[in-house]
Amino acid sequence: MLATGSNSLTGYRLSIRFGADGFSFSVGSTLDGSVVQTDQFPVSNASDAADVLRQALRKPYLMDYQFQSVELVADTQSTIVPLEHFNKSDMLAFYRLCFPSIVQCSMSDMQYQILSPVEAVMIFRIDQDILRVVQECYPDVRVCCTDAQLLERFAAMQERHAAPANPEQRDAYVCFGERSFFVAVFHRSELQYAASQAADNDSDRIFLLLGIWKALDMHAQHDVCHLEGASEELQKTLGEYVLNIEC
Repeated sequence: MLATGSNSLTGYRLSIRFGADGFSFSVGSTLDGSVVQTDQFPVSNASDAADVLRQALRKPYLMDYQFQSVELVADTQSTIVPLEHFNKSDMLAFYRLCFPSIVQCSMSDMQYQILSPVEAVMIFRIDQDILRVVQECYPDVRVCCTDAQLLERFAAMQERHAAPANPEQRDAYVCFGERSFFVAVFHRSELQYAASQAADNDSDRIFLLLGIWKALDMHAQHDVCHLEGASEELQKTLGEYVLNIEC
């Protein structure tokens, strides 16, 4: 069972995030959404990741909470396909087509997440050893990926926006991380584009983002770019090309 620890009326959720540098734990309250505890577990060698995670899950403080839900979030490359064209048997072939440089990938590593608000499916991978270690402690763990979480949040933000004065307006939502950024483009509530790009400096981020802007034939004056995690320098430079920027 997920519920462990004290008999407090306040429930908790555990988020385990797995990326290239290791793992992080985040314990959040289901009562008010606050984060009550975090922890970091660096991994220097990918082959040691499962052992590091197994030791981390033995931390005594995890028994202090009642976890109503546990999620394993993969911070990894992903690709998106329309729901009507999704077939589980094609996942591996499609993923390899999108990411040919990933050689160590098997069907058992493939995961998918249905994104009902945008009628699409996010395909990603996570090492089966990692998933197995978590399932030993939390059999009902929910597996998801960072890009899917961002896309769901952006879709919800877009849904809350009032109808624009210009019916042709499109909205680009961009979230910048240390090594990459994720961008999703909507026309009203319809998703038109979603992808992540590797970029660890502002010059590359601006170059790639403007390339996407141009490829989608977005308008510099009436389309809107919503930024998260952008430096002041990036905002300033991007503002020379895009009129409507919101942060």
